[in-house]
Amino acid sequence: MGLAVDRAARAMTRLAGPLRYGGLSALIVVCLGLLVVAAANIVRIERQMQISATENMTWTFGQTQIEALNLAVALSNDADPAEVQLRVDLLVSRLNLLRDGPQWRFLQQAGLAEGLTGWRERLLALDPAEDGDRAVLAEHVAALSTVLRGKASRVMTREWQLQSERLDRLGQLHLLALAAIVGALIAGAALAALLIDRERRLTRARVDLLRADRLQRDLNRERTASEGYRRLTDLIAHQVRTPLAVIDSAMHRLTRPGNPPTPEVIRTKAEVSREAVARLVRLTDTALLMARVDRGAVAPKLGCHDLDRIATAAIEEMQSAGKEQRTGRVTLRPGNSRVTAICDPVLTGEILANLLGNALLYSPPESEIDVRPMHSGDLAICDVCDQGPGMTDEELASAFDNFARGARHRDLPGSGLGLPLARHLARLQGGDLTLKPREGGGLVARLTLPGKVAA
Repeated sequence: MGLAVDRAARAMTRLAGPLRYGGLSALIVVCLGLLVVAAANIVRIERQMQISATENMTWTFGQTQIEALNLAVALSNDADPAEVQLRVDLLVSRLNLLRDGPQWRFLQQAGLAEGLTGWRERLLALDPAEDGDRAVLAEHVAALSTVLRGKASRVMTREWQLQSERLDRLGQLHLLALAAIVGALIAGAALAALLIDRERRLTRARVDLLRADRLQRDLNRERTASEGYRRLTDLIAHQVRTPLAVIDSAMHRLTRPGNPPTPEVIRTKAEVSREAVARLVRLTDTALLMARVDRGAVAPKLGCHDLDRIATAAIEEMQSAGKEQRTGRVTLRPGNSRVTAICDPVLTGEILANLLGNALLYSPPESEIDVRPMHSGDLAICDVCDQGPGMTDEELASAFDNFARGARHRDLPGSGLGLPLARHLARLQGGDLTLKPREGGGLVARLTLPGKVAA
């Protein structure tokens, strides 16, 4: 039963998209179709409102009848021949207007053309210019006036009928156009409501996506913090316990009952205890400085400083810490010119001390370590080159992760925070720290710093 419901839900989900977009497309088509219908009806209304050549037949008949009456009056008053000829010509022109083009078609469609043929030809035959008989012309004009008078009322009635029919058609077209426009407005309103609903849903989806991203980032930070705490716990369990065990063992030896320890034993145990304490101090200082860097509490005091002098001071500080037998193989190899860097000398010294400590720890006791300050364009560089085992590609990729330590070096002292801290300090000063394999074996740690003030 549950499987059938799940299948039905998936089927409805697959159909929801096409139905939703199909309905939206249908609304758009309906809206556009109604607008086209409205536009077509408006065009038809505009055409219906135009005055055609068949309109105003009453005026045409009236003018023809007036000219016939004027000619009859001129003939009965024995008017001047020129006046009579003028009236004849005007009447012929009016009859020509009735007999030509759309006016004649109108009369034919209205059934009024019968009885109007032959009058023009007879009038032309009686034209005074052709020596026509004026008495016969007068009788012909009188008969034509009678016919026109009878036809005029029927023409007027037919024209009114056509105007009424046209007004009815215009009313219907107006209603159709209005209905189409109202329908288009309703469809447009529905379309706008759908689009607003889609936009609202899209906005909610975007907000939900942002919330999900934020929650994912928070979860990742929480996981990273948890992993960091776990690694810190492991670090304390291993790196802190070992020097404490060394100190505890030395104290037990010095306070053991029986024969008192000799001065040589006391000196040896004191030296071991001092080294263990120094290791704890270094670990604590590194962890505290890393915490300050992480929360942005370290602000570098930048200035122009001699990188050779900073490197020399870092080597001398290690020698003064009681490691002459180890640091005697560290060699400073300056270039031909003074290397100036834009840096904080304290932070830079901390970086170099870290790199030198790693080189001494991981390289063979008899191997040499070179410190090489140099210029490269606008950059100041200091390479620390050792002849140790180097790093694999996997170890290089994770070397700057917090608490990361190679599998081959787990038994050596170290916190896994030195390299990440050194890179953070380098980047705080606008520089960087990179690692690469050394030709012939070993590792090159390159500190890069700005060599001059940026324009």
